[in-house]
Amino acid sequence: MTTGLHQKTVLPNGIRVISEYVDTVYSVALGFYVLAGSQNETKETNGLAHLLEHMAFKGTKNRTAYQIGNEIESIGGNINAYTSKSSTCFYVRMMSETIGRGVDVLSDLILNPVFDPDELAKEKNVIIEEIKEIEDTPGDIIHDYFSEQLFPEHPFGRPIQGTIDNIRSFSEKHLTDFIRTNYTGDNLVVAASGRIEHQALVELVKQYVSSLPAGNGRPAIPDVFPTRERQKIYAKPISQAHLVLGKRIFSQTDPRRYALGLLNVLLSGGMTSRLFHNIREKYGFVYEIYSFSDLFLSEGAFGIYAGADTKKLDKVRSLIYQELEKAAAKPVSDDELKKIKQQSKSGTVLGLEGMQSRMSHIARMEIHEKRAIGVDEILEIIEGINARDLQELAAYIYNDNSDFIETIVVPRNGFKRYVKNQSGQ
Repeated sequence: MTTGLHQKTVLPNGIRVISEYVDTVYSVALGFYVLAGSQNETKETNGLAHLLEHMAFKGTKNRTAYQIGNEIESIGGNINAYTSKSSTCFYVRMMSETIGRGVDVLSDLILNPVFDPDELAKEKNVIIEEIKEIEDTPGDIIHDYFSEQLFPEHPFGRPIQGTIDNIRSFSEKHLTDFIRTNYTGDNLVVAASGRIEHQALVELVKQYVSSLPAGNGRPAIPDVFPTRERQKIYAKPISQAHLVLGKRIFSQTDPRRYALGLLNVLLSGGMTSRLFHNIREKYGFVYEIYSFSDLFLSEGAFGIYAGADTKKLDKVRSLIYQELEKAAAKPVSDDELKKIKQQSKSGTVLGLEGMQSRMSHIARMEIHEKRAIGVDEILEIIEGINARDLQELAAYIYNDNSDFIETIVVPRNGFKRYVKNQSGQ
């Protein structure tokens, strides 16, 4: 079999099985992607997908919590999971000859979880502590504040981990109802990368997951409301001020997403990037500064984060807008374009050298594109982006910053003074 060959099979209950054979390794990364994350929640159920991910490891009808981990670790593998806005992924990494055990255990997690009341009470406390830790880390919590401000009263704007009040309110019935609605065949993508024969994987999935009901497709995402507040300022018992500014942009299927990747490299892709060089290195105003993007099914977000002394924050904000304006007003030089293309292509190749990252890549391609996009095709797309493409994208994003929002977290002891200064501008 040829290395890098992608194969796909759709089972009668809607499960999509995709694999990539790699003959240079002796391992396999296997993921069960349930297409249900925080974007499938309401305000009242926000945090449920994440809680369910935790609870799946607390025991099933067939295994205790210890047995779940031991069955994988005793054969040299590892097992874990994560929740995003769009999906919940349960995954293993193991030697190829033990892949049957991996399919067996992952299937058990999604088909047969048992929500013991005592374990549920303990895991709620674990997640509440996780939420508190995020709230105590201003560089993390500001991104939740930014999303909430950008997507008011919408699943895209809610934190994946949920709220403390919600977590405390959830019962076993909430969890079983969420599974019944979302853990269905047409919401499951099984992806594997490594030394794995596709048909062998298909037969294993048939053996262990054929009882999963087909389902009725993914629920529609609600329409997004207009952003209501251009600037929001929060007070925290901290020493440094934090800023995220940004706006809504296109969705994850927009062809401009590849140019967006290049723009992020231009702005914050290393020590010679524009934000780093022209703000951190030139002025010494910040330690950390970077641009980022989050693209969803129907919308997306672009933003820039910076942390600085409160007295310097307004200057940093002005310098960030200047860099965006420059990118919109003038095309990059041939040398700079060549450099960022090479950075982007190198990052793509290096990022896909591990089996887990390759497994994640083919899963994302299936979920978002409904087809496999290989590394060669991605590199060709990146190479085809020109200076005009980047300039037009920067102009679309900057747009004289009139539709940008600003989320700011400042030290509590300087909050009133900072707010007063902002209102006087």
